Amino acid sequence: MLKWVIIEIIIIQVTFAVTSKSCPQLYETPSLQFVEAPGQLIESVDANPLSCKYIFECNVMTTPSESTIYWYKNNNIIHATVTKDITLNNIHQKAASPVLGISEQRHRLCLDSLLDDKKDVVEFKCRVQSVCDPRMIVESEPIHLQSTAQIPNSVSFVNRYYKAPTISLISSSRLEFAGKFVQLFCNAVGSPKPEIMWQVIDNNDETVTYDIDLYPFVWKLANGNIIIDTMKTADASMAFQCTAKNKFGSDVAQASVILVDGN
Repeated sequence: MLKWVIIEIIIIQVTFAVTSKSCPQLYETPSLQFVEAPGQLIESVDANPLSCKYIFECNVMTTPSESTIYWYKNNNIIHATVTKDITLNNIHQKAASPVLGISEQRHRLCLDSLLDDKKDVVEFKCRVQSVCDPRMIVESEPIHLQSTAQIPNSVSFVNRYYKAPTISLISSSRLEFAGKFVQLFCNAVGSPKPEIMWQVIDNNDETVTYDIDLYPFVWKLANGNIIIDTMKTADASMAFQCTAKNKFGSDVAQASVILVDGN
């Protein structure tokens, strides 16, 4: 399991409060902003040479629970991911009362394989855009790393071909009206492709977990995400643990759902 040392990075926030006609099912207007320490460079203290050593995080609070993240290296886009919440397009949910759709999403990018052997200073930044309203954008200040001079050559080489899992997206928290369908995201990268497993965390003891198969109102999708039918639970909140695992290691993250009375 990975352990992390967190270094805070200053982030510039650009937030627009714009009503979008493409999201009529929302209870409030769309929003997008960074949360807490809005950008972090995380250095792993895990001794596993196949685990990611440097991770760049961009954590956002977004309404609705969808976004597109762009990762930049030296001002060039190197990766982009669209997060789509299929519950927002559910025909039954659309016909019902509006949804809150408030979600804290933690996006993560492993930087190890992006650091070449030229020992140059490399610049990285992230840009997050609302899927609901493309005019909503938040962008980080760049961070800088001294290429592979900071990573042993043997570790850097082997990480290009065999990788322990790194969770690249987790729904840290989701706020929704009780009775709605809720989707939680847990995406991971690694080689070979990691297996995604979910457990429910005990309400009284967070060290105790239960398999989601024991909860018939929680369904795991083929892509590793889960759907929760909150109409079938009396709990006001639930906490989950997502584990990404392959033969070279594992990574773990937590997600939570908080339900509010919409009456």
